[in-house]
Amino acid sequence: MNSKNSNHAGVRAVVFDISGTVLDYGCLGPVTAFVELFARHGVSISTEEARRPMGTHKRDHIWTVLSDVSLAARWKAANGSLPTRDLLDSLCAEFAPLQIEVLKNFCDLIPGVPQLVSELRRRGIKIANTTGFESSMIANLIPRAVEAGYVSDLWVCPDQVGKGRPAPWMIFHAARELGIYPLSTFVKVGDTPADVAEGHAAGTWVVSVVNSGNEVGLSHPELTALPTSVREAKIQAAHAKLAACKPHYIIDTVADLMPVLEEISDRIVHGETPSPAKFTTPISNDSRVYPPSARVSGSGLQPAQVA
Repeated sequence: MNSKNSNHAGVRAVVFDISGTVLDYGCLGPVTAFVELFARHGVSISTEEARRPMGTHKRDHIWTVLSDVSLAARWKAANGSLPTRDLLDSLCAEFAPLQIEVLKNFCDLIPGVPQLVSELRRRGIKIANTTGFESSMIANLIPRAVEAGYVSDLWVCPDQVGKGRPAPWMIFHAARELGIYPLSTFVKVGDTPADVAEGHAAGTWVVSVVNSGNEVGLSHPELTALPTSVREAKIQAAHAKLAACKPHYIIDTVADLMPVLEEISDRIVHGETPSPAKFTTPISNDSRVYPPSARVSGSGLQPAQVA
């Protein structure tokens, strides 16, 4: 970690992703819309294929899916030609109203979010959101989130700043609008590799959430219904994928975030900045905070070094 003199009191803002992080346990809304979009054109895609570029701008997401060799071949078989940029424009226009409609059914808060918001407010920590959704897609989602108990100071979408993740522009925009700097007092929280890349590009601390997110990809009832060994293997695989991206911390869900913010605040006060990320520091179910040098093997819910 780099060191510098600090004249602030620690974490000043938290930038959350949306689906899989604060709303929509399992990040099901976006996947449902992607699968339906391609089905309308006679192309079957798996949820795994739909999830791979998750966290990126939805336009980039659609093009990444279309660019897959296997998917492109299926598209040609069903529609007579390979995908083109003109097709991308058409699919994006079709996708926006579909995503808006689908999201109506995927607005539930992830457990612990209202309590977390209340504590952040009590501590004077600002709340912002960045996302892969465009502004039109979340216009109806925001009041539903507010009604359920999630009130953000700012929602930032790729179409507001010109480019989505992994570019840092949404976080930079949030910092400017909130009037807060340096970025080393921000914490980015999300459930995808794109979230981690965004946070690192912006120079923030980065926390990945595993159980509620895209990489596990199951609703809370679906996840808890799995046999223990299957559930643990699925969580371990998701944990390993996110850990390879080198977030500073890994937690199960945002319900476990406050102990992490407390440790990050302490590190900031002692002069640490968040770049480069040499270690991932996971948080266990009992919310203990492990030091960056912790190194054990076993379950994905235990601390592990990532080179």
